[in-house]
Amino acid sequence: MNQAAFSLRYFAPAAPLRDWVSSYYLFESNRPALADMLRAELPQVRFLIAGYGSFAFGQGAPQSIPPAALHGPSGVAARFEAVGPVRLFGAGLLPAGWAALVGAGADAFADRIIDLSDVAGPAAVRAWIQMAEATRARDIVGAADAFFLLLSVQAKPPPLWFTRAADSWLASSPDPKVDDLVSAVNMSARQVERLCLRVYGAPPKALSRKYRALQAAVRFGLNPEAGWEAAAAGAFYDQSHFIREFKLFVGMTPSRFVDRGAPWITRLTIAKRQALVTMPKLTRVS
Repeated sequence: MNQAAFSLRYFAPAAPLRDWVSSYYLFESNRPALADMLRAELPQVRFLIAGYGSFAFGQGAPQSIPPAALHGPSGVAARFEAVGPVRLFGAGLLPAGWAALVGAGADAFADRIIDLSDVAGPAAVRAWIQMAEATRARDIVGAADAFFLLLSVQAKPPPLWFTRAADSWLASSPDPKVDDLVSAVNMSARQVERLCLRVYGAPPKALSRKYRALQAAVRFGLNPEAGWEAAAAGAFYDQSHFIREFKLFVGMTPSRFVDRGAPWITRLTIAKRQALVTMPKLTRVS
């Protein structure tokens, strides 16, 4: 898929939501069919306004995308396939947002897609209808803000003290060490693991592997001429280890990733060009 085949625009959520929702995006394509690999992600709320689609996580079977969908956190890259034309509006949920707006243990939703109505009730359908009737992107963004602000009225207080420490741990080091997180939050390793499973959907060691690879992908995408060693930043044993982890979490080999016109590189370029200053540090990786 090249840039001419689709449109991808990013938007900032309303200010009261920015501890919970990372960013909005509107994807549109007129192609009759499309397929792409998406890296391991934060949880997502997606409204499939037009078209039909599915995700297959790792080697799993395809899961259909409901019109209003909640995607749990993904621990592996996923294959996205759709029948178009496609119009899809999405929002990334930060770990604090998951804890506040969903509340249920994130590990039970890892690599799964469910109907958003199961969590948000009729408000999810109303938001989808408003988006389907909208003719302007700003009206879609307005419907999303209204939807999340409505959810926030009944939000559960998230453990911001933990998510802020863990987000910084994941995004600030090329090779996050579990002992550093345990030390930073002054808890036992078992307590940290339980919180990570509940809020992030995976134990700390798995999160460290995921974000180590995603950070390397960002470095490689922004400066491929520097080679894999610069992207690896000393966080991988050797080139084979780098390639294996890269493929697991990004969905393709490093060489495919930096091919001219590779889908994820195009998205990365768009995001960098728009440079949303409101985007949290963790979002710049995931």
